[in-house]
This record gives sequence, C-alpha cells and structure tokens, in this order.
Amino acid sequence: MKENKLALYFNMILGTIGSILIALAAVWYSSKVNDLVGNAFILFGFILVMGYISYLENNAGISKKLTWSRVILSIILFICIVFSM
Repeated sequence: MKENKLALYFNMILGTIGSILIALAAVWYSSKVNDLVGNAFILFGFILVMGYISYLENNAGISKKLTWSRVILSIILFICIVFSM
C-alpha cells in the first residue's frame, strides 16, 4: 500500500512539473507571437488539461487537501518563474 501511495505521489509531482513547463511554453509563445487566436487556444486548452488532471486525481483517491496544496504551490512557482524571466 505504501509503495502504491509513493508511486501516486511521484506521478502527481511529474504531472505538476509538466503542467508548469507547458504554462511556461505558453507564456514564451505569447511573448514572441502576438496572435490573439493562438493565445485563446492555449488558455482554453490549458484550462481543459488542468480540469482533467484534477478529475484524475479525484478518481485516484488523492485528498482534496493535497490537491489544493499542489495547485497553490504550482501557481506560486509559476508566478515566480515568469517574473524572473
């Protein structure tokens, strides 16, 4: 059981890192190309992906407390990286 939880948390961390990298790529794209439709697609797609990840975490049995702490930490980390660019 403990190994299963560790694998679950490890995959959750990898998913968080992947989401942050996708968001950073979207910010970089938005700064290089001033395309309104492309920016809208990126924003809408990112929202859909984040919603799906949350759905998967709920089905995997991850607690809401841990899910919200991941979301808050991801947002803080993303903002720090964007402002340091």
